[in-house]
Amino acid sequence: MVRHDLKSLSEDELLSLHEPDTVDLAESATNTDKLREQLYSSQRLNEYYNQVVAEIRASLERAEKEEDVSSGAFRVADLTPP
Repeated sequence: MVRHDLKSLSEDELLSLHEPDTVDLAESATNTDKLREQLYSSQRLNEYYNQVVAEIRASLERAEKEEDVSSGAFRVADLTPP
C-alpha cells in the first residue's frame, strides 16, 4: 500500500478512515453539551451563593442593630451634633 493512495485501500479500510471523524464529531458534540450543562449549573449555583451571602449579611446587620438598641449603645456618629 502506498501512503495517501486511496485507490490501493480496500473498501473496509476506506470506511474505517471515515468512521473516526464521525465518532469524533459525535463525541465532540456530546462533550460540548456536557460543558454547557456544567456551565449552566455553575451559574445557577453561583447565583444561589450570592443570594445566600446577601441574606446572611442582611441578617447580621439586623442583629447588630437590635443589639445596639437593646444595649443602649451609642456610636460616635450618634454623639456628634448635627
